[in-house]
Amino acid sequence: MNTFIQDYQLPIEHLDFIIPIPLHSSRKREREFNQAEILSQEVANEFGKRVLANVLIRIKPTKTQTEFTFQQRCRNIEGCFMVTKPELINNTNLLLVDDVLTTAATANEAAKCLKAAGARKVLFLTLAS
Repeated sequence: MNTFIQDYQLPIEHLDFIIPIPLHSSRKREREFNQAEILSQEVANEFGKRVLANVLIRIKPTKTQTEFTFQQRCRNIEGCFMVTKPELINNTNLLLVDDVLTTAATANEAAKCLKAAGARKVLFLTLAS
């Protein structure tokens, strides 16, 4: 991801914070880690950015998206995110990070939540699609 940012000259210098796509607390307990947080921290370390790991949270557990159609994915993920500290992201430019992008339903829902809480711009970066 870091090489991609450098090679394609993504405007990381204009971004205020990095926000990983959160897991629901029950899923994080099962896995014992959030892969998006790990990726976010690697990008943050490389480019001198700060990760805000608990500003965007998943407030409802969702079923895995892997077997759903696009419409089912959108319904499954709808309303599952919440911003805990809108004052931290008000009028900021954010980089939202996840490990995999399939239909962008999760990314869109998370970005919509961040924008509604006051973020100026939300860019999205994923490891794989």
